[in-house]
Amino acid sequence: MKWHKLLALIILPFGLLIPAACSTPAAEGPVADMTVRIAVTANFGREIMLDETVSIKDGASALDALKQAAPVETSYGGGFVSGINGIRSRYAGGVTAREDWFFYVNGLISNVGASDYVLQPGDTEQWDFHSWSLHSFTPAVIGHFPKPFLHGYSGKTRPTVIVYTDKFREEAKNLERKLGELGVNAVGRKESSTLSPSEKENSNLILIGTPDVEAISELNRHWKQLGFFAYFEGVNLAVLNASGAVANNYGSGAGLIQATQNPWNPNGIGAGENVVWLVSGTDETGVKAAIDALINRNTDLRYSHAAVIVSGEIVRIPR
Repeated sequence: MKWHKLLALIILPFGLLIPAACSTPAAEGPVADMTVRIAVTANFGREIMLDETVSIKDGASALDALKQAAPVETSYGGGFVSGINGIRSRYAGGVTAREDWFFYVNGLISNVGASDYVLQPGDTEQWDFHSWSLHSFTPAVIGHFPKPFLHGYSGKTRPTVIVYTDKFREEAKNLERKLGELGVNAVGRKESSTLSPSEKENSNLILIGTPDVEAISELNRHWKQLGFFAYFEGVNLAVLNASGAVANNYGSGAGLIQATQNPWNPNGIGAGENVVWLVSGTDETGVKAAIDALINRNTDLRYSHAAVIVSGEIVRIPR
């Protein structure tokens, strides 16, 4: 994994500290209207304060669209969003009070400031206000299905490969079918043992399997660097709260859906190029519960960071 390739921006919270003077100029050519979706949420997507579709001009930035939808406060020359709807960044009181606005496009955290991200048709722009006591950088979230695979980031979409082991062959077929129904065309399926290094580096990946699968085990070992709020520990699944303390331990039958940017990409997990979604569980029953939730109840995951599935219930995480 290319841990040394973390973009310089991600050592700053939110990848937003970009001066407005550096904004990308609007695209040349005829002006055209397009629609994008703007969501303003809090507490890792649990509280939805605004969720609407807005019409914007071609070449408009994410900041332009946000200002069209909600009252916005900025700082550092206008390139840093410090307040939305009167809710402002907070740092007083030490680590536990670190709360700020985080900016995602189609489920990927932005690697440029909002004034520099030029929106593309069909984009969903989410601003979430939450604690960064544990993670100041969460590369990707699951609450925009199927946007990462349909629209990608910055108008570029990598092909998607569903990676599975033999016991989940039928589930992989069903997920491929679902993605096709949702308009995602560049989708393939591969058994985990046949995934090529090039596919692993350059594709969007959906990994289906139990924690003993090599790629899933590798992600699990690096859960903190990847921005995860849950990890497998033996036969159990540990789920964290926003501060990093273990909030719950789940045993047999627990499923897990969480995402990051592709750590095998040579450009690193801040590149904004492709994602890895982990659809796993403590055992076969848990994996199948996670797949079922993704295929049949994905609207219940909207704007969430990650989720566990326990006894048929979708539990958003962090707790």
